[in-house]
Amino acid sequence: AMEATTEAVQIFGGYGYTKEYPVEKLMRDAKVFQIYMGTNEIQRYLISQDLLR
Repeated sequence: AMEATTEAVQIFGGYGYTKEYPVEKLMRDAKVFQIYMGTNEIQRYLISQDLLR
């Protein structure tokens, strides 16, 4: 999600950071989700540990 929203903000340019467009909120939400859930590496580790049980 973070990669997609970062790309979208890049496409929108400076407007991607304004609250006029939903891209800004989507990027903030994706960042919060990333912080809350952990990085991709942590997620892969947790899934692999669960599969090994």
